Amino acid sequence: MGTYEDIAQEYYDPIRHPTCANFYEASVYLISKWLKQLHVNNGWLCEVGPGKSLLAEKLYRQNMALDQLILVDSSPSMLAYSNQWTSRGAKLIRCDALKLPFVSGSLELLVSSLGDPYNEYNECSFWDEVYRVLRPGGISLFTTPSFDWASEYRDEGYMMQAEFKLVDGRKVLVPSLIYHNDKQLKIFRDSGLLVKEVTLVSRSTLMSEHISPKLLIGENDKCIVTGYVLIKANEN
Repeated sequence: MGTYEDIAQEYYDPIRHPTCANFYEASVYLISKWLKQLHVNNGWLCEVGPGKSLLAEKLYRQNMALDQLILVDSSPSMLAYSNQWTSRGAKLIRCDALKLPFVSGSLELLVSSLGDPYNEYNECSFWDEVYRVLRPGGISLFTTPSFDWASEYRDEGYMMQAEFKLVDGRKVLVPSLIYHNDKQLKIFRDSGLLVKEVTLVSRSTLMSEHISPKLLIGENDKCIVTGYVLIKANEN
């Protein structure tokens, strides 16, 4: 089992890794739509596992300051893709997604685009951390490759791993925890989060010229990415 540090240098190469590029495009499409609806104007914001931070880019395009945006990632090489945003006020922190460096109840919004690498479901759940750091009424946006895609393409023994074939010939397995929608919803509920919206993104939304062979199985309207809008309920 490797880490995303092992694959960071070529992760965004759409020729070598078109599946990643297609998932990223689908996730950007969905989260961009949500951000327009939310009209985030104040409070602390965080993107977990950003790589090329889509939250920073969207806020910048809306002429919003980034001084209350924090980007966290366990891989220094993946986090380095967002170095450009530090000059505009964003703060970059290297840390484990299961141990977020925030005071409880301090975040207005937490975004996790393609957060399957740390979609843990155990005593140290990522979602317990999300619940802890969000303020009452705070929102989390989460996307993941769809279970329907994963269950058809991945072998049964590798449902919780993604394989990358690197340019140097190595094969690297990294965590990719994708659950059936019913179980994913239970994970959220067990952590105390309310599910406001579940949205499916189909292959037909992709505009890229390079569609991964791994996504060409099945119909054009088949779901490839699933997204969730989650809320921490106001405390009485």
